Amino acid sequence: MAQKARGFESHSLRSLTWDFLIARRFVSIDLGAIDYKLTTVSGVRGTKAEIAPGVWRLRVYAGRRPNGTPIQISKMVHASERKPGAGARLADRELAKLVSDVATGKVSAGKETVETLLDLWLDHCESIGHSPTTMRKYHQLADAVVRPELGKVRLSKLTARRLDTLYSKLTARGNKPLTVRRLHTVISAMLAQGERWSMVDDNVARKASPPPVHAEQIKAPDVAQVQALIAEAEKIEPMLAALLFIGALTGARRGELCALRWSDVDWQAGVVSIGRSVYETKGGGWGEKPTKTHQVRRVGVDEVALEVLRRHRAQVDKLAGDLHLKVPPDAFIFSRSPVGSEPVRPDVVSKFVPRVAKAAGVDTHLHALRHFSATQLIAGGHDVRTVAGRLGHADAAVTLRVYSHVLPERDREAAAALGRTLALPK
Repeated sequence: MAQKARGFESHSLRSLTWDFLIARRFVSIDLGAIDYKLTTVSGVRGTKAEIAPGVWRLRVYAGRRPNGTPIQISKMVHASERKPGAGARLADRELAKLVSDVATGKVSAGKETVETLLDLWLDHCESIGHSPTTMRKYHQLADAVVRPELGKVRLSKLTARRLDTLYSKLTARGNKPLTVRRLHTVISAMLAQGERWSMVDDNVARKASPPPVHAEQIKAPDVAQVQALIAEAEKIEPMLAALLFIGALTGARRGELCALRWSDVDWQAGVVSIGRSVYETKGGGWGEKPTKTHQVRRVGVDEVALEVLRRHRAQVDKLAGDLHLKVPPDAFIFSRSPVGSEPVRPDVVSKFVPRVAKAAGVDTHLHALRHFSATQLIAGGHDVRTVAGRLGHADAAVTLRVYSHVLPERDREAAAALGRTLALPK
């Protein structure tokens, strides 16, 4: 009997109940498409949810653990087409079979593997809106390490010691502590979600001991080095030279610089609005996403920055005019298209900087321009909250932690100022 629940359609299949209401779409089971015997197993309950176009998550209730938490047997079904509703009947058949297998003991609690949870967790992360860049990094770690090293391990058999053995193995292979720490973060997040889903009794990653990471002092280029870098870039590709100049003046992230459009510049107020970031997709494509804080920040720029943008715009207009084209108001500022129809790719910029830096005799990289902006502002006496706002840090504590090495000099200046205020009488 069908009933409406928050805009989703749910249907009962004899003892089929909906234990979780966390998916984006529930779809009915087509009784005519499956063997009726597989759907009339008494006392076993299951759910089916489409968590992404053509991707279905199946769960079957398999009793309770001694501590009272429910046991869920999970399975993912991927349709051949990635569009909404695709593979619904296939998911119905697989769910009915899973219900039957659990009821007859062919599948029992405790047999779920790390790979099963990994797939569920990755799909869940995507469904709740994790950025494409983050998801690409998750998939890289999953395919390079988690699947080959832990994929076949049963969740019930996974221990902190096994994780520590893996971390030691990766460290012995020459992986940096930070790299191993990132893997640990992924495994920990996956197991934490599995704990919330009652797929694991305990997140063993909490007891594991990944290698410690000692914070390295940020090395930012000085003014002369940044000037040399930009001058060399101007000889090779003026458009990218302008991007580096604006990056040094605003402290914007790589993807944020690539996403800037002419409509983001307020020439009168001297403000650039930063509200998007460009990311790369498989096959050389690109897309746009919100900034890390999902907020638009307005960064003040002075006459120097505005003049850099004016000169760059003049070059853009000249090229477009020579081709009898017109640049739209919302065209990308930094683009290899004559009308700014698409942004320069972030990886293009990242690869460009080392080449230019080598030619200029400067040991630096793209992200160092962000450090340059931050350290120059802090060293110049500007408060950390203002610097955090320009960088797009949601919390000024992040700025303090990353650039704490700059503060001792400011502390000495503050001490000298106090000393002059309370100077001893002669």
